[in-house]
Amino acid sequence: MPIQYPDKRVMRTKEKLSEVLLDLMEEKSIDEITITEIVKRADFNRGTFYAHYEKKEDLLEEIVEGMFEQLTEAIRKPYAGLSVVDFNEIPASSIILFDHFLENKRFYRLMLKPSTTYPFHTKMIKELNRLFREEFEFPITENAPNIDIELFITYRIYGIIGIIQEWIESDFKNASAYMADQLIQIMRFYTPTINIKDKGH
Repeated sequence: MPIQYPDKRVMRTKEKLSEVLLDLMEEKSIDEITITEIVKRADFNRGTFYAHYEKKEDLLEEIVEGMFEQLTEAIRKPYAGLSVVDFNEIPASSIILFDHFLENKRFYRLMLKPSTTYPFHTKMIKELNRLFREEFEFPITENAPNIDIELFITYRIYGIIGIIQEWIESDFKNASAYMADQLIQIMRFYTPTINIKDKGH
Protein backbone atom coordinates (compact mmCIF):
# COMPACT_ATOMS: atom_id res chain seq x y z
CA MET A 1 0.00 0.00 0.00
CA PRO A 2 1.52 3.39 -0.96
CA ILE A 3 2.42 5.81 1.82
CA GLN A 4 -0.18 8.55 2.26
CA TYR A 5 1.46 11.98 2.39
CA PRO A 6 -0.43 15.00 3.74
CA ASP A 7 -1.93 17.23 1.05
CA LYS A 8 0.34 20.30 0.82
CA ARG A 9 -2.65 22.60 0.26
CA VAL A 10 -4.29 21.29 3.40
CA MET A 11 -1.05 21.76 5.34
CA ARG A 12 -0.70 25.35 4.10
CA THR A 13 -4.33 26.09 5.00
CA LYS A 14 -3.90 24.70 8.50
CA GLU A 15 -0.62 26.54 8.98
CA LYS A 16 -2.28 29.81 7.99
CA LEU A 17 -5.24 29.24 10.30
CA SER A 18 -2.84 28.37 13.15
CA GLU A 19 -0.75 31.47 12.56
CA VAL A 20 -3.84 33.69 12.51
CA LEU A 21 -5.30 32.17 15.67
CA LEU A 22 -2.04 32.74 17.58
CA ASP A 23 -1.90 36.32 16.27
CA LEU A 24 -5.44 36.93 17.54
CA MET A 25 -4.61 35.32 20.89
CA GLU A 26 -1.95 37.99 21.37
CA GLU A 27 -4.78 40.53 21.20
CA LYS A 28 -7.56 38.78 23.14
CA SER A 29 -8.49 35.51 24.87
CA ILE A 30 -9.58 32.42 22.94
CA ASP A 31 -13.08 32.91 24.36
CA GLU A 32 -13.37 36.31 22.67
CA ILE A 33 -12.14 35.19 19.26
CA THR A 34 -14.73 34.27 16.64
CA ILE A 35 -14.41 31.96 13.66
CA THR A 36 -15.46 34.90 11.47
CA GLU A 37 -12.43 36.86 12.71
CA ILE A 38 -10.11 33.92 12.04
CA VAL A 39 -11.24 33.32 8.46
CA LYS A 40 -11.41 37.03 7.63
CA ARG A 41 -7.84 37.63 8.73
CA ALA A 42 -6.68 34.44 6.99
CA ASP A 43 -8.54 35.51 3.83
CA PHE A 44 -10.53 32.26 3.76
CA ASN A 45 -14.26 31.60 3.87
CA ARG A 46 -16.06 29.86 6.71
CA GLY A 47 -16.45 26.73 4.61
CA THR A 48 -12.66 26.36 4.47
CA PHE A 49 -12.48 26.46 8.27
CA TYR A 50 -15.30 23.95 8.75
CA ALA A 51 -13.71 21.60 6.23
CA HIS A 52 -11.00 20.99 8.85
CA TYR A 53 -12.41 21.93 12.26
CA GLU A 54 -15.75 22.00 14.04
CA LYS A 55 -14.78 24.85 16.38
CA LYS A 56 -11.88 27.16 17.14
CA GLU A 57 -10.91 25.06 20.16
CA ASP A 58 -10.21 22.12 17.82
CA LEU A 59 -7.72 24.28 15.93
CA LEU A 60 -6.03 25.32 19.17
CA GLU A 61 -5.86 21.70 20.38
CA GLU A 62 -4.17 20.71 17.12
CA ILE A 63 -1.60 23.50 17.54
CA VAL A 64 -0.88 22.38 21.12
CA GLU A 65 -0.60 18.70 20.15
CA GLY A 66 1.81 19.61 17.36
CA MET A 67 3.98 21.52 19.83
CA PHE A 68 3.94 18.60 22.26
CA GLU A 69 5.13 16.32 19.44
CA GLN A 70 8.09 18.66 18.88
CA LEU A 71 8.71 18.68 22.64
CA THR A 72 8.80 14.87 22.68
CA GLU A 73 11.36 14.84 19.86
CA ALA A 74 13.53 17.34 21.73
CA ILE A 75 13.46 15.25 24.91
CA ARG A 76 14.28 12.02 23.08
CA LYS A 77 17.12 13.25 20.87
CA PRO A 78 20.04 13.05 23.38
CA TYR A 79 19.45 9.36 24.15
CA ALA A 80 18.35 8.05 20.75
CA GLY A 81 19.77 4.54 20.50
CA LEU A 82 20.99 4.47 24.12
CA SER A 83 19.84 2.20 26.94
CA VAL A 84 21.56 4.23 29.67
CA VAL A 85 22.24 7.96 29.97
CA ASP A 86 25.42 8.68 31.93
CA PHE A 87 25.35 12.30 33.08
CA ASN A 88 29.11 12.14 33.61
CA GLU A 89 29.57 11.38 29.92
CA ILE A 90 26.73 13.05 28.01
CA PRO A 91 27.69 16.43 26.48
CA ALA A 92 25.52 19.42 27.34
CA SER A 93 25.29 20.22 23.63
CA SER A 94 23.17 17.09 23.13
CA ILE A 95 20.44 18.46 25.41
CA ILE A 96 18.16 20.37 23.03
CA LEU A 97 15.14 20.57 25.33
CA PHE A 98 15.83 24.20 26.16
CA ASP A 99 16.47 25.00 22.49
CA HIS A 100 12.94 23.79 21.78
CA PHE A 101 11.44 26.22 24.29
CA LEU A 102 13.62 29.08 23.07
CA GLU A 103 12.80 28.46 19.40
CA ASN A 104 9.10 28.47 20.28
CA LYS A 105 9.20 31.18 22.93
CA ARG A 106 6.44 33.23 21.28
CA PHE A 107 4.09 30.24 21.60
CA TYR A 108 5.03 29.45 25.20
CA ARG A 109 4.86 33.09 26.30
CA LEU A 110 1.43 33.37 24.75
CA MET A 111 0.07 30.13 26.19
CA LEU A 112 1.47 30.74 29.67
CA LYS A 113 0.61 34.42 30.09
CA PRO A 114 -1.50 35.07 33.23
CA SER A 115 -4.52 36.30 31.27
CA THR A 116 -4.95 33.13 29.19
CA THR A 117 -8.11 31.13 29.81
CA TYR A 118 -6.78 28.00 28.10
CA PRO A 119 -5.37 25.49 30.66
CA PHE A 120 -2.02 25.13 28.90
CA HIS A 121 0.07 25.26 32.07
CA THR A 122 -1.72 22.19 33.45
CA LYS A 123 -1.51 20.39 30.12
CA MET A 124 2.23 21.07 29.80
CA ILE A 125 2.96 19.76 33.29
CA LYS A 126 0.90 16.62 32.63
CA GLU A 127 2.62 16.09 29.29
CA LEU A 128 6.12 16.48 30.72
CA ASN A 129 5.23 14.25 33.66
CA ARG A 130 3.86 11.58 31.32
CA LEU A 131 6.86 11.77 29.00
CA PHE A 132 9.46 11.52 31.75
CA ARG A 133 7.66 8.62 33.42
CA GLU A 134 7.27 6.72 30.13
CA GLU A 135 10.77 7.41 28.87
CA PHE A 136 13.01 7.13 31.93
CA GLU A 137 13.78 4.87 34.86
CA PHE A 138 15.60 6.49 37.77
CA PRO A 139 17.68 3.81 39.51
CA ILE A 140 18.09 3.90 43.29
CA THR A 141 21.62 3.38 44.56
CA GLU A 142 22.61 0.97 47.31
CA ASN A 143 23.17 3.99 49.56
CA ALA A 144 19.42 4.68 49.66
CA PRO A 145 17.63 1.31 49.47
CA ASN A 146 14.57 2.48 51.43
CA ILE A 147 13.53 5.32 49.14
CA ASP A 148 10.05 4.96 47.64
CA ILE A 149 10.88 4.85 43.92
CA GLU A 150 7.60 6.51 42.88
CA LEU A 151 8.17 9.44 45.23
CA PHE A 152 11.75 9.71 44.02
CA ILE A 153 10.63 9.79 40.38
CA THR A 154 8.07 12.49 41.22
CA TYR A 155 10.78 14.51 42.96
CA ARG A 156 13.16 14.33 39.99
CA ILE A 157 10.50 14.98 37.35
CA TYR A 158 8.96 17.99 39.05
CA GLY A 159 12.44 19.34 39.73
CA ILE A 160 13.13 19.37 35.98
CA ILE A 161 9.69 20.84 35.25
CA GLY A 162 10.33 23.55 37.84
CA ILE A 163 13.61 24.50 36.16
CA ILE A 164 11.84 24.80 32.79
CA GLN A 165 8.96 26.81 34.26
CA GLU A 166 11.20 29.26 36.07
CA TRP A 167 13.31 29.77 32.95
CA ILE A 168 10.24 30.55 30.86
CA GLU A 169 8.87 32.87 33.55
CA SER A 170 12.23 34.70 33.65
CA ASP A 171 11.67 35.44 29.95
CA PHE A 172 14.46 33.03 28.99
CA LYS A 173 17.03 35.00 30.99
CA ASN A 174 19.87 32.50 30.51
CA ALA A 175 21.08 30.96 27.24
CA SER A 176 19.71 27.53 26.34
CA ALA A 177 23.28 26.12 26.37
CA TYR A 178 23.74 27.36 29.94
CA MET A 179 20.45 25.77 31.00
CA ALA A 180 21.40 22.45 29.39
CA ASP A 181 24.77 22.45 31.17
CA GLN A 182 23.13 23.33 34.49
CA LEU A 183 20.57 20.55 34.12
CA ILE A 184 23.36 18.00 33.66
CA GLN A 185 25.27 19.43 36.64
CA ILE A 186 22.13 19.21 38.78
CA MET A 187 21.40 15.63 37.69
CA ARG A 188 24.94 14.67 38.79
CA PHE A 189 24.68 16.48 42.10
CA TYR A 190 24.09 14.72 45.42
CA THR A 191 23.50 16.54 48.72
CA PRO A 192 23.54 14.41 51.87
CA THR A 193 23.29 17.55 54.04
CA ILE A 194 21.82 21.04 53.81
CA ASN A 195 22.65 24.18 55.76
CA ILE A 196 20.05 26.19 57.64
CA LYS A 197 20.12 29.88 56.76
CA ASP A 198 20.79 32.36 59.55
CA LYS A 199 17.67 34.55 59.72
CA GLY A 200 19.45 37.07 61.94
CA HIS A 201 17.41 36.27 65.07
